[in-house]
Amino acid sequence: MNDEARMKTSSSQTKDRPSKNPDAPIAIVHGTALIGRQLVSDAVILVRNGKIEAAEAAKEAAIPREARRIDATDCFVAPGFIDIHIHGSGGCRAEDDAAGMARHVIRSGTTWFLPTFISNEFGRMLAAIDRVRACVGRVKGGAVIGGIHLEGPFLNPKYGAQRPETNVEPELQLARQLIECCGDCLRLVTIAPERCGALDAIRAFRAAEATVSIGHSDATESEYLAGRAAGITHATHLFNAMPPRSWPTIQTYAGVKTAGIEELILADDGISADILSDATAAHVHPSLLKAALKCKGAAKLSLITDAMVSAGLPCGEHKMADGQSVFTTPNEDVARLTSGGLCGSVMTMSGALRNFLKHTGAPLEVALTMTSEAPARAVNVFERKGSLASGKDADLVLLDRDLNVRSVMIAGRIEFNPQGSDFG
Repeated sequence: MNDEARMKTSSSQTKDRPSKNPDAPIAIVHGTALIGRQLVSDAVILVRNGKIEAAEAAKEAAIPREARRIDATDCFVAPGFIDIHIHGSGGCRAEDDAAGMARHVIRSGTTWFLPTFISNEFGRMLAAIDRVRACVGRVKGGAVIGGIHLEGPFLNPKYGAQRPETNVEPELQLARQLIECCGDCLRLVTIAPERCGALDAIRAFRAAEATVSIGHSDATESEYLAGRAAGITHATHLFNAMPPRSWPTIQTYAGVKTAGIEELILADDGISADILSDATAAHVHPSLLKAALKCKGAAKLSLITDAMVSAGLPCGEHKMADGQSVFTTPNEDVARLTSGGLCGSVMTMSGALRNFLKHTGAPLEVALTMTSEAPARAVNVFERKGSLASGKDADLVLLDRDLNVRSVMIAGRIEFNPQGSDFG
């Protein structure tokens, strides 16, 4: 007997005499669902053969008599969370155990994610790519591994928590080696466009159908525009690791605010971005979170975790793939280096959702769009993922009124159900 068949039916469900056929369609009823970027109360989500057949208000829905009904009363039904920037979780690192990550992140509503590599010795990165490629796709009892995000090794070594010596010039030969090693698993690459050879590398990554993102960079306006022309369409963790080339002093300040990378990104309608929203706003000030949302809009601003191996573990010291130690403490959900500098987070996607709502006061439907549609669009999987729409994969998360994860469905099958009874 499968998970859905074990679900407890309510008295109303018994009255409707739902089918016990395990191949029957599933109707998720009475929940408040994110449909077309709006929260629709008393909605019906009809799932058949792993796909969403319909998502609409109950008054417009036609539920097949044979459907197995799942009562989502007092809950929100949302597209499964998509995390396009996550280095580790539950003691598992992207480079070593992406499948273990998949089994951990599903508990917080993530249904599809990109294991994200930090800059490392080039040979080690190639070996890690081989390991991840072997498990890309659905993981039993876990989220779907959607591919690979290379956050490096072509970053500006002056910025960020990664070891400077592992960030190398983006020679075209090296870019092609990464492309060949990743194959069609390469989804996202973060690169600093000011580095020597970066423009040719960007073109090569785009030709391989990867999304190319600017990050860990102090590019000038001309370098930014050249990178955009070469194929950059996204920005990595906006407002982090993007300082100006030189801070103004009393001698150099001419009384005019110059446009840096962040301003160029905010004003550029052709580029999307992702952003960190931790509990204490250590990464991004709430005013900047609000500014980013106003400029980019919910469909072009993705919430990410940038989570490290420490996520979900007791506070203390843990090791990154490059050998560096990161430290966590009980009073914040970020990770830090020995120096105290920020080094990602220990957030979950559901935690990022709650943090963003707390810091910005944004409507829930806006934040839910940022955890699903925006990242799906950024890495070009929106035709299959990221919204509750007919024909899309039935990847869903059920949240209670406090936004705690109650159940997670992937391709029409319940993969996480901590209550052990009904879907809600």
